[in-house]
Amino acid sequence: MKNYLIFYMISHDHSDFFSCKKRKALSTVVTSAILMAAVSIMGVMLVTWSNTSLFTQQIEIENSFNEKMNKLNEDIFIENIWFGNSSPETLNVTLSNVGIIGLNITSIRVSNSSGFTLFSITDGGVSPNAIYSFNTTYFWDAGETTDFIITTNRGNSYNAQTVT
Repeated sequence: MKNYLIFYMISHDHSDFFSCKKRKALSTVVTSAILMAAVSIMGVMLVTWSNTSLFTQQIEIENSFNEKMNKLNEDIFIENIWFGNSSPETLNVTLSNVGIIGLNITSIRVSNSSGFTLFSITDGGVSPNAIYSFNTTYFWDAGETTDFIITTNRGNSYNAQTVT
């Protein structure tokens, strides 16, 4: 009986029961599942970030495009510039909006050999095909060349020159 017990102990190694050989497959599956979950979460985060980034860029491009198109679509025709000699002397500038969109005139700069005067305009809204007239007190000298720069809120400038 002793020989049988020794033979049994030699032939049946019970250390396999407590070894990692049987749990290796389980740990591989668990590790793979954790890696797959981590990669999936990172993928979802990357897709979400890229969609947000692309959406933001799309809005910026669209706004820039609209701004530039609106700038191209506004146009002014300077109809008349006249200087009144009644007391006090006056200046009248008449403009037509010949563009296809409305515009806002923000300033008129009048310059001559003695310097320049900048008139800021707060009520310069002009609809398409409408006329805007600016009248103010302005002291001028007869026979002098005078330059005008009319500026809109979109940054367009329109130039004119006349002799007083």
